Amino acid sequence: MIKKIILSILLTISVFANELVITKYFNEKPKIEITYTGDKNVLKILKMDLTVLDHFNYVINQDNNATYRFDFTYQNKTLKVKYYEKNVLKVEKIYKSNSYAYFPFLVHKAVYDINEYFGLPHAKFLIRKVIYSMLVAPKQANIYLADYTLSYKKRIISGGLNIFPKWADEKQNIIYYTKLGRLPTLYRLNLRTGKREKILTSQGMLIVSDVKGDKLLLTLAPEGQPDVYEYDIATKKLTKLTNYNGIDVNGKFWGKDKIVFVSDRYGMPMVFSKNLDNGIVQRVLYHGKNQVGVDAYKNYLVISTRETSNAFSKNTFNLFLINKQDDSLKRLTFKGQNSFPNFSVDGNSIMFIKRENFYSKIGIIRLNENKVFYYPLPKILQSFDW
Repeated sequence: MIKKIILSILLTISVFANELVITKYFNEKPKIEITYTGDKNVLKILKMDLTVLDHFNYVINQDNNATYRFDFTYQNKTLKVKYYEKNVLKVEKIYKSNSYAYFPFLVHKAVYDINEYFGLPHAKFLIRKVIYSMLVAPKQANIYLADYTLSYKKRIISGGLNIFPKWADEKQNIIYYTKLGRLPTLYRLNLRTGKREKILTSQGMLIVSDVKGDKLLLTLAPEGQPDVYEYDIATKKLTKLTNYNGIDVNGKFWGKDKIVFVSDRYGMPMVFSKNLDNGIVQRVLYHGKNQVGVDAYKNYLVISTRETSNAFSKNTFNLFLINKQDDSLKRLTFKGQNSFPNFSVDGNSIMFIKRENFYSKIGIIRLNENKVFYYPLPKILQSFDW
């Protein structure tokens, strides 16, 4: 019975679940020439990285009289890159892995380093690992580790319903996740050592929605109605941050003294902020039929909101970017079901889930480049973090 209630609430959350004006960082992209020798799959990832990054005017295996040339060679699970300026060798780098399957991360790191070499805007999305939960059968969800393109995929948790994975540390060595059994249980797993620790068990819901150091924001429903709690890993202190006789879920830290969360306190799910110093709760976005997801980065919020009211067909959920410094509102998507937005660690990109029939895509919005890219999955993506 408890499992049915939890699954019902999770489905409820998933249902809860002006034009973009871009300022370019630079007026003229650096012109570079790339030569490549090796596996065609590696070349495919290289082209993908350069396209998504969108910081260079480049050609591959063609002469364009560029001042800068980068020679890539992939062989025996090793990627070698030589940097030339006016045909003079400046830098040589070597990237190695123990497994052929790991080659996407070698390419991502090489392209990231080239971007850093030119001093261009940071692109940490290239080298971040993605952790996600995917429904593979009724009441079965596995957790996978992947690169941002989903070209590399490794199953790290299976058996049962494993949901809502969340990175626990900046180095991406540790995750939190919830396992639904007789009671939902929150675990902490060290991916390097394999050590798993039980953190909390609770009636109803138990989900980590945000992490800041030793502080976790949890959605808990020990007495039936979910609220947002803060849990201190070091002291094991649990503090209730919202107290409403309805649904308060998906809390996110916002600056030093605020959280944002989704609540139905106005009759339908909307995003609210709460000042933790004075307790003031305010609605954040006055747009859309309901708002199903939110993430925060510095002064910015990205919110998924429903814009249609179709009774017998699929509704449209779009993403909007809010800057609370000037209260500007910018549309990021235009059609489909777009949910679970998540800022990159540098705030330059947003990853989200796009639902299509019985499948999912991960989408990446490059905010300053005004572009979006999609990476399909064969099954339904439950949740992710990067």
